Amino acid sequence: MRINTNVGALTASRNVFLNSMATEKSMGKLSSGLRISRASDDAAGLSIANTLRTQSRSLSQASANAEQGNAMLQIAESAASTVQRIVERQKELVIQRANGTTDTNASTIITAELTALDAEKTRIVGQSNFMGTSVFGALTFQVSDAASTVAATLTFVPGAVTDITTADSALVAVNTILGTVGRASNVLEYTTQNLKAAVVNVRAAESTIRDVDMAEEMATFTKNNILTQAAQAMLSQANQGSQSVLQLLR
Repeated sequence: MRINTNVGALTASRNVFLNSMATEKSMGKLSSGLRISRASDDAAGLSIANTLRTQSRSLSQASANAEQGNAMLQIAESAASTVQRIVERQKELVIQRANGTTDTNASTIITAELTALDAEKTRIVGQSNFMGTSVFGALTFQVSDAASTVAATLTFVPGAVTDITTADSALVAVNTILGTVGRASNVLEYTTQNLKAAVVNVRAAESTIRDVDMAEEMATFTKNNILTQAAQAMLSQANQGSQSVLQLLR
């Protein structure tokens, strides 16, 4: 029997230390919900999880861009629809003015209204904006975390309506704008749906790497806790064992 080196106590003490560390790690994971809370837990996994997190944030912003782009197009559509109603009224007026029963005074009044409506069309197109940016022009919306965009050119210059021919030309122009708005709006809606689905999938992939399986980790914590208590008990036994040497000295 040896008393200078208590190998049993040293072994039990080492196991107490190791099991206590494992228990503390399990407690940290259970309390945070993270399997990887620091690089030492899984350096490769942390790198992948961070890449996925960056991608999901980029896709979320791209989705927001698409939604804002659609809002911008809705403003353009509203303005163009108003201009269309104005042009429809102007065509009514030019047809009325062209009638042989319209006298000079009535013709003058109609011409004045046509001029006022032309000015209103120009004002509407010039004042329609989204956060200070005109909704009529070359629009580009960043809808991806890569170099992917949706573009829509809404060049709209409503001309003056003086007769039936110019009224028809103005109607063609405004309907062309409405068609462009509709196409771009549909593209952005589908893009938004796709981006939101991609965000869900990327975040789910990140979760499988970064987040802890609570049931599995709880089982690990229970095991390590029991082992820690058992090692402590054995350490006590090892320390008491060396005292039995005193019986030989009596």
